[in-house]
Amino acid sequence: MEPPQRPEDDRAVGALELFFDLVFVYAMSQVTHLIEEHRSWAGFGHGVLALMAVWWAWVCFTWLTNTSAESGTLARTLIFLAVSAMLVAASSLVEAFGEAMVFALALLTVRLLHVVLLIYSARRDTRWRRALVRLLPVLLIGPGLVVLAATQESPLREALWLSAVLVDFGGPAVFGMGGFHVRPGHFVERHGLMVIIALGESIYQMGRAATGDVRRADVLVAVVLGVLVSAAMWWAYFGLKHGAAARLRRAPASERARLARDAYSYLHLPLIAGIIWYSLGVGESIAHPDEPLPPLSGLALCGGAALFYAGEVWYRWRDHHEIATDRLVTAVVLIALVPMATAVPALRILAAVTAVSVAFVGWEVWRQPEIGGARPQPD
Repeated sequence: MEPPQRPEDDRAVGALELFFDLVFVYAMSQVTHLIEEHRSWAGFGHGVLALMAVWWAWVCFTWLTNTSAESGTLARTLIFLAVSAMLVAASSLVEAFGEAMVFALALLTVRLLHVVLLIYSARRDTRWRRALVRLLPVLLIGPGLVVLAATQESPLREALWLSAVLVDFGGPAVFGMGGFHVRPGHFVERHGLMVIIALGESIYQMGRAATGDVRRADVLVAVVLGVLVSAAMWWAYFGLKHGAAARLRRAPASERARLARDAYSYLHLPLIAGIIWYSLGVGESIAHPDEPLPPLSGLALCGGAALFYAGEVWYRWRDHHEIATDRLVTAVVLIALVPMATAVPALRILAAVTAVSVAFVGWEVWRQPEIGGARPQPD
């Protein structure tokens, strides 16, 4: 069967973009490592702020490469430099709330390179130049606040980080998305690849936690259960991916960029965050399957999975204008398991999370609920 033809104004994700995304594989693992190194509620909060900074750095370049067709030597060189700067930022991310200046300056460099690429790409497009003028202050204020935060102590440091996040995320909402052209197929595919990267982090955490103990039966069982939970998340997301580009394409031109901003730039973050937090909890469960989980790890295991399914509900609502009831029920049941995580051995609570996840997939296989005009049908 021949693959469906893309419209002339759309395109597939390119090799350069895949190369760019590789650095975010490492950045995701560093977010997890940051929380592991500072395993406390404060460390968890730092991990949230760091993930939002990493996510928005990726979002900025995703919009750039989706809107712009620039692929010449200068554009490629600037993207390679951005990869280098992002690698430095990721490498220093664990110290982003301690000896933080290297991270802050690297993140600022990533944003400056993004701005230069925007200016270069918009040089022939009057409408896009107007959009750039609106957003330029916002693009620079956020990382500037992170640099300022690197010179301060807690709690002012965290307040500046939070301000930077609010500026970054609030800019497109306040100033709008006029002037940005969205290529639906490319946009949907790029975000799907980021979900795969996050799921890959969960697999990595499971493998790392099991290393050295694979001869233990309870560890092997925990690994299998953990993979099944990740597989259920894969099913939940990619089962309804068919038709996503068509829905975005059907949106009026004036609405399309707003829909892409809300459904993907904003509402894919809870999906990614849920997978990352689940990775923390499942790693701890595999490392110590016969012990109850600490409160933070218990919240990460059950609450992370619940956040993923809640994110699915928000995303599907914005995209389809329908409530994905089965995902909502799954999220509620997973949240209800959180108090049990500190009272029973980790293997049992992981088995309960797996049972809920498998029940969700089983329901969709059996009932084939229609959401947004599509039935679950993963690739």
